[in-house]
Amino acid sequence: MQSDSGLLGWLKIPSVYNVFSAAVGGNVLRCSLIQNHVRAKPGDKVIDIGCGSAEVLRYLPDVEYIGMDINADYIAFARRTYGNKGTFLVGDSQSFRDDPRFKDANVVMALGLLHHLEDQEVTHCLQFAYDALRAKGRFICHEACWIPNQGALSKYVMSIDRGRSIRTEEEYRHLAGNIFKVDAWVNTKPLRIPYVTIVLECEK
Repeated sequence: MQSDSGLLGWLKIPSVYNVFSAAVGGNVLRCSLIQNHVRAKPGDKVIDIGCGSAEVLRYLPDVEYIGMDINADYIAFARRTYGNKGTFLVGDSQSFRDDPRFKDANVVMALGLLHHLEDQEVTHCLQFAYDALRAKGRFICHEACWIPNQGALSKYVMSIDRGRSIRTEEEYRHLAGNIFKVDAWVNTKPLRIPYVTIVLECEK
């Protein structure tokens, strides 16, 4: 579930979202995720579910990249900015379920997507990723995460996130573990604002 009410609605505009993301440390975090967890190699096929404006392409090597997002403005921005570096499509894992382009991937990623989805939608997304991967391929996701004894300010900041389905580590592990072999890492200081995230590396 996602909220776009009030000021949060401005984040639907690609340029506004990119400025906000950079201001809170999103670019540094994105670079770290690509280097330490995605670990794509030149020539790999990479599928990005909920790709936004495809800013990850600034940090990926020369890969076969396919990005999808339900926000047509994000996809239009990605095509203008990175048009020769990938394929950018409007839709989600359900709309591309039977699309043959989404097969034999080395890596599928969903960075900041699952906490916008209800459990049933997450399960569909995870199954889509599993089906899109070749043997031993990996699904990488990065999400907002509740932790025990979380500070009040961090709780407040996360409570006003557009994503309304933030989960605990155990809940993310349970959902992903029904389909994948899962490793997980919680980061209590990923950004310049009080926030907690989790990275899941899931192997087919």
